[in-house]
Amino acid sequence: MRKVNAKRKLLTVSLMLTMVSLPGYAKTITLQELQDLKYSNTQVSAGKSFNNNHWAYKSLENITKKYGLLVGKPGEQFDGNKPLTRNEAAVILVNLTGRIEQDRVELSEAEKTQLDILRQELSGEIQTLAGRVATLEESVDTLKGSVAKLEETDKQAWQHSFGENFKINGAFQARYSGVTRKGSTVYPSNFRIPLAEFALSGKLHPHINYVIGLKPERTFTSSSKGLLGDAYVVTDILPHHNIYLGQTRVPIGIEGTVSSSSLDTIERAQIARNFSDIRDLGVKAAGNWSFIDYSAGFYNGDGQNTNDGDNNLSVATWAVVKPLYKLPQLGKLELGGGYNTGRKTTYDFDVLSAYAGYKYKKYAIRGELASASGYNLASRKADGWYVHNTYDLTKKIQLVARLDQFDPNSKIAKDDIYEYTLGSNYYLSGQNLKMQLNLVHIDNKSGQDSQRIGVQTQYKF
Repeated sequence: MRKVNAKRKLLTVSLMLTMVSLPGYAKTITLQELQDLKYSNTQVSAGKSFNNNHWAYKSLENITKKYGLLVGKPGEQFDGNKPLTRNEAAVILVNLTGRIEQDRVELSEAEKTQLDILRQELSGEIQTLAGRVATLEESVDTLKGSVAKLEETDKQAWQHSFGENFKINGAFQARYSGVTRKGSTVYPSNFRIPLAEFALSGKLHPHINYVIGLKPERTFTSSSKGLLGDAYVVTDILPHHNIYLGQTRVPIGIEGTVSSSSLDTIERAQIARNFSDIRDLGVKAAGNWSFIDYSAGFYNGDGQNTNDGDNNLSVATWAVVKPLYKLPQLGKLELGGGYNTGRKTTYDFDVLSAYAGYKYKKYAIRGELASASGYNLASRKADGWYVHNTYDLTKKIQLVARLDQFDPNSKIAKDDIYEYTLGSNYYLSGQNLKMQLNLVHIDNKSGQDSQRIGVQTQYKF
């Protein structure tokens, strides 16, 4: 619509300039003076066409070609074998006048004289054209009003159905896992799709948004493997805060609370796989400041896609401070920790965790440790830790090394599991398109060691 308005304004200005005497055209010139120029003298008659030898035809043709001012479709040109009607000449003259004014073209005195005579000669056709433009402008204004009403009606209907700024995002992963050395830890060699998800989101109000995450590779069951992932309404009405209501990730640790599509490795660390990476129904508040981030939530405590079966709520808290937030030249340092507690039907559960991370230029290191009681549907205790390193070799290639330890039962000696991971990430388009390669050696203190290789491709939109 803006382009149409610009063209209308240009045409209107052109008509006004053409119908009045421009300062550069102030000299009074007679038709005979123009006819004495080099072009052949062909008598002008109202309603007749101009052939290619007529002075009017030659004047328009030469000026438009000389300055490249012919307005029309690409490749449009004068046809030397076709006469030019007076109406066509009037349209070309109006467009030509507008382009001269718009591009501030400096014409010679002879060219100014030619255009002045043309304006006088075609004044009748120009007046008719001006009337048609006025009528067209009225029609366009009426049409704009109708379109505006239609858009407003459609906008209201769209907001009512899906919300404003409705979006569909998604992620897809294809993976091959190969066991190069069999051991006590079982990982079958196969191809699979570990992630296929879609997220619907929109704005219901200036401060209220919603997200619904679906995982088509799953079935609609009341478990962490169910079809429904994130499903919440969030508001940012409080400065520096987001308040979530619905099914969200429980804030336990760092690696367990991010999407698998954002990981540096193909698999999460063992404490993230066992203690976190869970969703639950409840309410959560998250604050974000330059010096600290924090989250606190109250949940049913029964897990993903599960209604509350008792009156026992769980509580989860997490906080990260940034000591170097005013000294970015020294790198980025983060220190944090959190606590998650609740009660199952027959036992209490608690997860205590701590985190530290530092990034300087191309190198980053982070680590977590966590201890849980009430682990794996029993009152047993478990703990673990990991140290994760990355180095950005180039803008697209990243190297990864991780040492990962997990003790599934603190009461049993020498049952620790160590995973040593070496890998690389190739970011073709950031996280939206990447390829991952991981080599993992598993040191099982209570069984046989094993090794595996993982290759994964990811696409996000």
